[in-house]
Formats: sequence, structure tokens, C-alpha cells
Amino acid sequence: MTNMRDLYIDNSLISSYQGDTLFDDVYIEHNSLPEINFEDIDTKSEIFGKEISFPLIINAMTGGTERGMEINSVLYTIAKELNLPLAVGSQEDSLDSKISELFIGHIDDDLEKDIVLISNLSAKAKPEEIDRAMKAIDAKGISLYLNAAQEAVSYDGDTKCKGVLENISKLTTKYSDNLLIKEKSMGMSEETIRKLIKAGVKYIDLSGAGGTNFIEMENLRNYRNDFSDLYSWGIPTAKAIINARNVDKDVKIIASGGIKTSLDIVKSFVLGADYVGISGEVLRYVLHGGYEQAKSYLNGLIYKTKVLMFLLGVTDIKELKNVEYKIIGKLKEII
Repeated sequence: MTNMRDLYIDNSLISSYQGDTLFDDVYIEHNSLPEINFEDIDTKSEIFGKEISFPLIINAMTGGTERGMEINSVLYTIAKELNLPLAVGSQEDSLDSKISELFIGHIDDDLEKDIVLISNLSAKAKPEEIDRAMKAIDAKGISLYLNAAQEAVSYDGDTKCKGVLENISKLTTKYSDNLLIKEKSMGMSEETIRKLIKAGVKYIDLSGAGGTNFIEMENLRNYRNDFSDLYSWGIPTAKAIINARNVDKDVKIIASGGIKTSLDIVKSFVLGADYVGISGEVLRYVLHGGYEQAKSYLNGLIYKTKVLMFLLGVTDIKELKNVEYKIIGKLKEII
């Protein structure tokens, strides 16, 4: 398992396929008369009852190994300094180990109580596993992932998916306000989102196609079959956001999957997302430039998002949902 987790890090760097989020098909017009002052722009938000400086979740891709610990230690420090939520990598294989050290790089006593840490397990997880995972890192939330596509192409994948929705429904009764359901790079359909909301889910991470591709990630370590012809499978991130808002206006939506620029972020909010999640791009900055470069990248995203808010004449993130936009190209064809 240790080697596999480190292999995911390497594969994320050498993966070649670049999907299409379809954010380029979202057209927003410049406002020459913003009628606001830049210093009045407020990017603060809240998640799991805690205030954060900006609605951006650092989605970690790894954990449970020494190499992963070093990466997550950097991400933890950045998240703490910028007051951003940090979701750790999957904890399911390390529930009996010193998870706080393996996933964060700090011992329990060093964990900042105000930082929003999000635990990560499969949507098949049992309550006792969730309790252990959250307690180990003093997590404010639990992210349960859906990864049918990843498991299907993995040579040792777990393809027993019957009963997952029922399990989620049971878990929402205990973790309702702190539970997040997350896809892994394939996006979500309206039908899936509708079922999750009916089950009581209040936070959904769409993880659309266009960013890190877990079919490719698994294919790079699968020597029995070639799944490269399936790399284009999935629902583009922009379409997934529209799917979510077609179903419900109130469920909290995290847009992730190919989010790299401030324009991607703004378009996500304009389409209706409440938060964005970034993993692969941050990981690349950490591995190639370390703490300073990764922090500078995230600071730049936040500042440039404020610039775009200024050019749209909005002072609050929530106001971006009221900005007019037009859908063109392929995205228009498929909505």
C-alpha cells in the first residue's frame, strides 16, 4: 500500500492526458463601471461551522507514507497560515497507526484547533472507522469518496458497489452537518446528485472531468489491460456544477477537477458552486517549488480572484452567483 500511495504521486506528475473542464464555454462580460472599492471586497466564507479566509479546499492526494507526510506537512502549514480547509488523503489503510503523523506531519498536540481539517474515507466506511479517522486528526468534517471508475480499471480494485447509497443514508443521520460526499475525477450526474440529496447529504464535491484523471492514474500501474481509450470518460466540471444547480439551489457544492486559475474559480462560483477544491496543481507546486512556491500560487489565486470580482462589480463571493453569463460551444450542446 505504501508503494502504491507513493506511485500515485509519481503518476500525477507524468500523466499526459488533459481533459476539458468546459470552463472556456462559460462567457462572462467585463464591467467597466464596477461602482465598488477594491478594499471592500470580502472573500471570507464558512464550512462545517468554521470561518475560512476563502472558499477553497486544498484537496490532498496522498498520505500514509513518509513521502506523503512531508507533502502534507507543507500543505498543513500553508492551510494554517492562509486559513484554508485541508482535506487529507485516504485514511482507510492507516486507521490503526499514528494518523496525525502519517497524514499531517505533526503530532496530535500540535494540531491547531482552528484549522479546518477534513478526514477522508471510502463511502463504504462504517461509523466506528469515521470516528477514529476524525479523532486522529481532530477533523471538522469527513469526506467520503465515490470512485467506481477508479476501482473498475484497477487490477486489484474493489467493484462491490451495491449498498453504498444505503450506507451513505445511514451515515447522514449521525454526521449530517459534517459529511461531504466526493467523486474522484468523473463528475456527477443530476440523477446521482438527486439521490445524494434525498439521502440527506448537505455537502457534495463534484470532482469533474478535466483535472487529475484517476482512470489514467490506475492505467499507469495496470500491466494487464490498456484503458487509455477511456481517458475521456466523465462529466466535465462545468457541466457537473450546472447539473447540481438544476437539482437543488441550497446544497453546498464544491467544484473541483481541473481548477487551476482564478478565472476557473470565478466561473465555478458564477455557475453556482459554493467552494472550489484544488489538488493536482497544488501538489505540482509543492513537489517542484516547495512551500514558498505553493503558498505563492494559492495567494496569487486568491488575489486574482479578488481582481476579477472587482472587474465584475461584486464585493462578496455569494454575489458571483448573480453575475450574468452565457453558455457557448460544446457545453451549450450538452446541457
